[in-house]
Amino acid sequence: MTNAPSSPAAFWEQTEAQLAETAPDVSLERGAFYSQPEWDVYQMRYTSSGGHRLFAWFSAPHGDGPFPALVRMPDYASVHDIIYTSLRHRAVVMNPTYRGQRNSDGLVRASYPGLLTDGIENPETYTLLGAYADALRAVEALLAQSQASIGDIALTGTGLGASLALALAARRSGIAAVAADTPMALGHPAALESGLGYPLGELDDYLRAHPERRDEVVGTLSSVNPVGFAPAVASPVLMSAGRFDRSLCPLPFAEELAAALPHCDLRVYDGAAEGGGHEHAQIRGAWLAERLGISVP
Repeated sequence: MTNAPSSPAAFWEQTEAQLAETAPDVSLERGAFYSQPEWDVYQMRYTSSGGHRLFAWFSAPHGDGPFPALVRMPDYASVHDIIYTSLRHRAVVMNPTYRGQRNSDGLVRASYPGLLTDGIENPETYTLLGAYADALRAVEALLAQSQASIGDIALTGTGLGASLALALAARRSGIAAVAADTPMALGHPAALESGLGYPLGELDDYLRAHPERRDEVVGTLSSVNPVGFAPAVASPVLMSAGRFDRSLCPLPFAEELAAALPHCDLRVYDGAAEGGGHEHAQIRGAWLAERLGISVP
């Protein structure tokens, strides 16, 4: 960031402008180790705002397409490997990363914990805001690559990845579906409650050490409150939440977010941040396949 945005609208306008100044410059390198007879897997690299060179796993089925695409947005963690999904037989699958994560850390190397509060006192210095630009750039890179023709696009993600997926769907038209598991409450007042577990507990620890910075923290995070941009999400959303989650997606936040989304199916499970675990994973897979028109083998 070069100038601190004064409002959520200004933040997104500035983010879009900075992306528009940077060409994606997409490259793909096939990896024989992960490729299978039905699909090829590539190491994908592209450039986001600020000159950050980002990494993604990218797989494409054999054939001419167009293929539907599934984009799994990255969570709050240092490393993201290739996800397992039965949809890979019939769809392009992309696992992007954001700046600071491993293989996307040429200019900044994120710490976990640490990234959630790195520079948080000012939007101009808050590293994690760049992840939202990188989420937008991921789909632009997907559409810019020449390996596979892309049809409908569905987004999925857990925690921060779910929030990034919702932000992306709010900013880009034509997203067929969003499966958002336990979206991180980052930007919402619920994220600043005391006594939360990690990762949100990192914010509580920061404010306990720097109570005088609360207003600055609230101002920095206001641009990425999922409830704020939820009304702009036109696509159907499947969302999961744990009834007893106190570390990622507290239930009152999940219910408020679901109410703000125009087309949301909220599934609440008797658990915590796992948000339904294996049970919901089966529901999510079938739901995504239906939205993308894919028959699962």
